[in-house]
Amino acid sequence: MEDKTMEKLFEILYWFAMIAMSLMLAAITVMLFITGLKFAKGSRKGLGAGCIAFSLVAAVMVFFMVERQFF
Repeated sequence: MEDKTMEKLFEILYWFAMIAMSLMLAAITVMLFITGLKFAKGSRKGLGAGCIAFSLVAAVMVFFMVERQFF
């Protein structure tokens, strides 16, 4: 009986961690994209372009991770 309870608890904790991690990665990616736009508007155009490119690649990776894990 106790083994099933612990198994269920860890399953719930696992899914909570996966959802929280996915949301945090998405939020960081959006913030990085916004930072890249701010840099691109200023004098740091190269850094802005790098931030935007990196955030787009990261967004694709987050999308594939969520697609594979949840759907």
